[in-house]
Amino acid sequence: MVLEGRIFMGLSVRDVKYVIKTVNKHKIKGPVLTLGNQDIYATSEQVIKWMEDYNCKPSVPSSIEYSTSASTVKVNEEAKRYIHAKTFFEMLGIPADQYYDIDKFDFDKPKILFDMQDEVDEKLSNSFNFIIDSGTLEHIFDIKQVLSNIVKMTKLNGYVLHIIPTHNFVNHGFYQCSPTLLDDFYKASGFEIAESHVVEIKQFYSRFYKYNQEQDYLGMYLSPGKRYVSVFLVQKIIEQAKIVNPDQYLYSMLVKKPDSVRETFNKTFIDKLTSFLRKIVPIKLHGVFFGIWQMMKRLEDKREYFDIG
Repeated sequence: MVLEGRIFMGLSVRDVKYVIKTVNKHKIKGPVLTLGNQDIYATSEQVIKWMEDYNCKPSVPSSIEYSTSASTVKVNEEAKRYIHAKTFFEMLGIPADQYYDIDKFDFDKPKILFDMQDEVDEKLSNSFNFIIDSGTLEHIFDIKQVLSNIVKMTKLNGYVLHIIPTHNFVNHGFYQCSPTLLDDFYKASGFEIAESHVVEIKQFYSRFYKYNQEQDYLGMYLSPGKRYVSVFLVQKIIEQAKIVNPDQYLYSMLVKKPDSVRETFNKTFIDKLTSFLRKIVPIKLHGVFFGIWQMMKRLEDKREYFDIG
């Protein structure tokens, strides 16, 4: 959404709770960098409560700084008390002088004024232990350069968190990204996947489904009317001199292990039945047939999940 030249982006209640949970679980330290000034849709009192819910002891910030987004206040009066991201991370134990934000535009006075479509210079290399993208990547046309800059700016053993649209966000940005993009890119770039989820946005809470590339590379069968985001936390374990363009995992498997792909595609009774029926159902009925098949696959899917309200 745009008001007075500014695009809303930030950490929703769901995202704030997930970041609290994640920082506590993985013992993540600063310096931290957010792509864009991330609005925090919460007051300091709410953040304290949620931190206590996750057994995370709040740090006392040097001062309470409030959101600089005047546009948000015009939408929600309570937003006058929403805290700035710098205060949020200080409450998580990351000192205020270790908080940075980077943006092409000067709407919110970012610490680093820079277009992520340009290559970052050496002074920003290996600078951050935690980089957060929530609502930025999908709005930037040169997505490869943004991802390359993120890799370059992340310290060895540092973390990157992406929260990006995957399904039913038409025209929200340039892209809706499949989870295989992040999985394939970061594994080819010296990172390991710490956590990966495809998140279904429900009315009063969000359901975090565990994503597993080795099981899900042939497709995930999402409810067509729901909205989904991909949430990936990755950790840099190898310093690579060069960014590698990855092949999609599916095609790598077709080259390396074609028999394994066939076995995966025909793993369950529904898969085997589908392979048989495709040969006898007239092509003009394949659209209807495909919809029924997807519904059956969704009913069959029993993956691990947790909810955040």
